[in-house]
Amino acid sequence: MGPVSANKMTEKDLISIPGSHYSDPVFSWYHSIGVTDIEFLNSSKLGEKYKNNIFVGDVNNGNLYYFQLNDTRTGLKFNLSGLNDMVVDNKNELSEITFASGFKGITDIETGPDGYLYILSYLDGKLYRIVPS
Repeated sequence: MGPVSANKMTEKDLISIPGSHYSDPVFSWYHSIGVTDIEFLNSSKLGEKYKNNIFVGDVNNGNLYYFQLNDTRTGLKFNLSGLNDMVVDNKNELSEITFASGFKGITDIETGPDGYLYILSYLDGKLYRIVPS
């Protein structure tokens, strides 16, 4: 659902279980995308920029997203200031994080033994290997 404040709610509006604690998500999309997998690329085969950073796949749009970790690896770093609220809510913000598109429902992302990124696409039954251009 994204941050509580984005839904015109407060923590008091949520169901609370004794001993529980609510935290807003680290990152969210205003319109649900169906996140299916998250991969920390532990290889420099795509370039040093991508090494030890995050790739996320979605099943609804068939997009592959790229996120750069901050210097302390405790959060995300963005070039577009609109993403400082950690919610994608317009096309510019979506394009800021979209690495690749056109997949037919990503269901799995893995770093292969060769160090490249592999994408499994559900609706077309294909396995894609991502290599530098």
